[in-house]
Amino acid sequence: MKVCIVGAGVVGSYLAKRLSKEGFEVAVIDVDSSKLETLSYSYDVMTVNCNALDVNCLKNVQDFDLFVVVTESDEKNLSIAVLLKSLLNKEKIIVRVSNKAFSSPPVKEFLKCDVVNILSETVQAVLNQVKYPFALDVVRLEKEGIVILKIKLTAESSLAGKQILELSDVREKIPFTIVAIEREGKTLLPSGTNFLYPNDILYIAAKEEDAVRLAEVLGIDYSPVKLIFIFGYSRFTEELLTQLSNLPVKVKFICSNMEKCEEISGKFPKVDVFHGEFSDIEFLKEEGIEKADLTVSITEDEEQNILSAVLCKKLGVKKSLALIMHPEYEEIVTSIGIDVPLIPRKLLASKVYRQLSRKKFIDLFELSEDLEIVEMEVPEKNINKKVKDAGFCNLIVAVRKKDGIELARGNTLLEDGDKLICIKKREN
Repeated sequence: MKVCIVGAGVVGSYLAKRLSKEGFEVAVIDVDSSKLETLSYSYDVMTVNCNALDVNCLKNVQDFDLFVVVTESDEKNLSIAVLLKSLLNKEKIIVRVSNKAFSSPPVKEFLKCDVVNILSETVQAVLNQVKYPFALDVVRLEKEGIVILKIKLTAESSLAGKQILELSDVREKIPFTIVAIEREGKTLLPSGTNFLYPNDILYIAAKEEDAVRLAEVLGIDYSPVKLIFIFGYSRFTEELLTQLSNLPVKVKFICSNMEKCEEISGKFPKVDVFHGEFSDIEFLKEEGIEKADLTVSITEDEEQNILSAVLCKKLGVKKSLALIMHPEYEEIVTSIGIDVPLIPRKLLASKVYRQLSRKKFIDLFELSEDLEIVEMEVPEKNINKKVKDAGFCNLIVAVRKKDGIELARGNTLLEDGDKLICIKKREN
């Protein structure tokens, strides 16, 4: 598939580099020639130095299949999408926006393209940490009602030292599937004979309504989130505070900008607002930082977010989140103690991968650097076979049948018309 990215900023450059490495034919349009020169020098991408609001500019890429419009302007992105649909008759278009109104259902229906609100996606990632405090990360397959929870095993966990097949009794109470194991930098697709060890990172699929109870049944120790500290103001802050204000949690907002403090105080009466510096340890101790279940460092300054999150962990916070602009920093920040890096670019990338569907793949999500979640039809030769005898997919997570979806078991019968949710190794 040929992919055209409009906008060579931080988001567009990240996508171009990654897709180029994976063998896609990539073109990047931008008015800034210096950004394009940097990309073309290091990666195998076609660069087009022009304004995408000019129809003659778009004609340079009229034979491309998928368009990802990610300039810094919502209005410009939407205008370009309209041109692509109306003048070039393009169907596969992904548009990045930040304004919530632009990603509303009426706008999506009018545009008939995939509008991705990075602001909302990032806020949802924080809310997932509030809802599932026992998980490092959560992948939500919304239309399926399934979540895949990323959980790190501790030495105290009741799962440590057990074989997966020993968990069959628990699976009878609450259906779940361990879909992957990360161990010493490698990703394993598990079988029943695999043992689970301390420091393993497990990816566990379950029905969304069963997830919290599953953690309890598996003996995964956690406490509900009751106190949250939000550090700093950015374009994400107000949407996050709006969502948190509707939850039964205590929220403290700390910012060094007095004007923003006054603004937030007026808009969110349920939020405790404090004017102060993130690095003032005595101030943080006075406000009870060691009692916080969750801290979210969400300024536009990436370095400040990292330092703030690390400091919070040093002061006893249970879990720290930090807004990170560069996905390549993810491994580094987790190695220095930050629990959850919030990476808007990766959230957008997962949406792009959905459109890069290969043969017979209906939908696609990114689970990790090594794994992808795909939805596919049952191959004709596997109809009326059981899951354990399938052999065409690395691991089948769930089966969507005519009367609903069910987590796959070895004896689950595959029937004509079933759709499968599978885990596959990424093809690099």
